[in-house]
Amino acid sequence: MIEIYKKLPGTNCGECGEFTCMAFALKVNNAQRKMSECPYIKCIDEKILTQEPIVTMENNYKRVSNELEEEVKRVDLKEAADAIGGNYEDRSPEATLLAGSGSDSVGNGGGVIRLKMMNKEYEVRNEGLFKDNQHCQDSWSKIIIYDYVRRKGNIPLTGDWVSLGHFPNTASHSKAFQKKAETRIAEKFDSNMSGLKERCKELEGVEVHGKIKADYICGFKLLPRVPMYLCFWEADEEFPASCKLHVDSSAEAYIDIEYLAYLLEWFVKVFVE
Repeated sequence: MIEIYKKLPGTNCGECGEFTCMAFALKVNNAQRKMSECPYIKCIDEKILTQEPIVTMENNYKRVSNELEEEVKRVDLKEAADAIGGNYEDRSPEATLLAGSGSDSVGNGGGVIRLKMMNKEYEVRNEGLFKDNQHCQDSWSKIIIYDYVRRKGNIPLTGDWVSLGHFPNTASHSKAFQKKAETRIAEKFDSNMSGLKERCKELEGVEVHGKIKADYICGFKLLPRVPMYLCFWEADEEFPASCKLHVDSSAEAYIDIEYLAYLLEWFVKVFVE
């Protein structure tokens, strides 16, 4: 997959129909796409085109999540919790005894970070990621949360709302995202503002005023320090309904932008269900 990826332009233009060049490379490797379907490939390696699938996409995601999990095990969870807006709890036996005696406890053994992603509760423990007190089996959830924890963004939100195209090397990708994600929301709730507001409420969104001139704006927390703002314009005689998704310009400090793009796509999928 890496060898295939090296032959791609790496611009994440979306013209092949995938959100990123990495996603396209994975599908080529798994015989789900052809290398020639990238409009910018000039020299095609026939060996790569005809090779048998080596691993499935899910196997690759599991490998990445396992690597990140090992890295997170070396992170000071208490320090990370303070930086990323998670709730830290020391559940070590020593901490329990000290709590009973009224003393403060220090240390990472038995530490737990509790946080929400997409309004779902997760716990980052020394032994991995847990959801509903069970080991989380979803590789993408683990990848995103582990990346969020290990980065320890620890910078204040800027209050500047930007699209994905604001971040380096994502301008072309943002156009594909707009077409495939934001348009889905606009079409789903065209002439249905009450339905839009109700769906926002169901997903714990909070109405926001004044930052951007739109018919309706709602804020969500994809992660504790990664807010997202849904801006919606109703259709009129000249223009159809439209939607824009914005994030704080500090997002890059907290999460890899490729992972953020996936998280936004995930949000849209849930939102239009």
